[in-house]
Amino acid sequence: MGHKVLKIALTGGIASGKTLVSDLLEIHGCHIIDLDIISREVVFPESDGLRALIEAFGKSILLSDGTLDRKHLRDELFKKGRNRAKIEQILHPKILQKMKSSMEDYKEGIIIVVIPLLVEKELWAPFDRAIVVDCETETQLIRLMSRDNIDKEKAKIMLLAQSSREKRLQLNDYIPTDIIENNSKISELKDKVTILNQRLLELL
Repeated sequence: MGHKVLKIALTGGIASGKTLVSDLLEIHGCHIIDLDIISREVVFPESDGLRALIEAFGKSILLSDGTLDRKHLRDELFKKGRNRAKIEQILHPKILQKMKSSMEDYKEGIIIVVIPLLVEKELWAPFDRAIVVDCETETQLIRLMSRDNIDKEKAKIMLLAQSSREKRLQLNDYIPTDIIENNSKISELKDKVTILNQRLLELL
């Protein structure tokens, strides 16, 4: 018997199919923690995170119902790198704190933490392994365009904001990494995830 828990970071480019892979792993019985969800929770109304943002940027970041205007924040954010750094300074520690305590809730089994910016932010330290969901850039663009209903130029800009695919594929230099190709049919993806899950269970 190895460790009781296996802590795995799951990452991949935007629109690569991370959610799909984490959903499939959840069906296999893995525990899923999603940093996108946590990053929304840390700015819920009445949260410290939201209070700190209001202190830094004023009430204009709120919608009329008192919740955070994420779109405004995102648009304002991307305009000024300074703002982005400030927001990350405020929210990142809170997100990571919440991630750690969520991970500690599970005493056994496979914990999958979905971290879109794993490579960009070099967040692999707390993990035993990583999974990269990889797909061709062309496939990503098509998925992004249809998912967010945007044109190719905007989709390209969104891809550029993220770490390059090459960098993600080199993650293995730092942490044992499984790569799941997601370019084809969902039935093939399901098979790949089933095989991976079997292998991971053997590592427990």
